[in-house]
This record gives sequence, structure tokens and C-alpha cells, in this order.
Amino acid sequence: MKEKQIEQRKKVIKPLYQVAEEKGKVIVRLEMPGVKKDNLEIKVANNELKVLGKRDEAQKEAGYLIKERRGGDFEQIFTLDNTIDQDRIDAQLNNGVLVITLSLKESEKPRLIKVKTA
Repeated sequence: MKEKQIEQRKKVIKPLYQVAEEKGKVIVRLEMPGVKKDNLEIKVANNELKVLGKRDEAQKEAGYLIKERRGGDFEQIFTLDNTIDQDRIDAQLNNGVLVITLSLKESEKPRLIKVKTA
């Protein structure tokens, strides 16, 4: 009789986020309260932007009465279309907000056409 393999799945937190287009760039903002820069990993492969990391568990001896924010591993995956220049992605973590700036390919940026008179 063959033993069945049991796959254990980790509970993964999905950070809250918003996506906007600003000044010809796509801006992704993710809420990362309590996350340290060293606990973040951002990857781009196969037209996917993956934000992975870990939020440290709050100290158990803190004696919380109510605790809505939990620690642990988190993951958020975004599918990138062909308008995004995957070589020009920037990320900054400030005050618990991770801001990822995605540049558009030059061919996708709007360009101004000058009107000439005859």
C-alpha cells in the first residue's frame, strides 16, 4: 500500500494594496506595517511581480486584549502585461508602505504630436 503524501500549506497573509497610474508610470502601494526591509523579497519573472516576505510575530508576552494584525509569511502576486518595462522597476519602503514604481516601455508612453501649419 502506497503512502499518500500530505502537502502542508502555510497560511499566507495577503497585504492590502492599491494600483494607480501616475505621470506615465504604474504605482503599486502595499500596506506593510511592522515589516522590515530585510524581510522583503521582490521578484519579477514570467510576467509576474511577486512580493514575498515575513512580518515578525508580536511578542507573546505583550498581553494583548485584541489583536487584529497577525504576523507570518505574506505574498502578493501581480500579473504584468507587455506595456511594463520589467528592467525598470523601483521599490521603496517608507512608514509601513511599500511603493513599487513600474515604468512603461518607451513605445507605450504617450507622445505629443506637434501640429504644423501649411
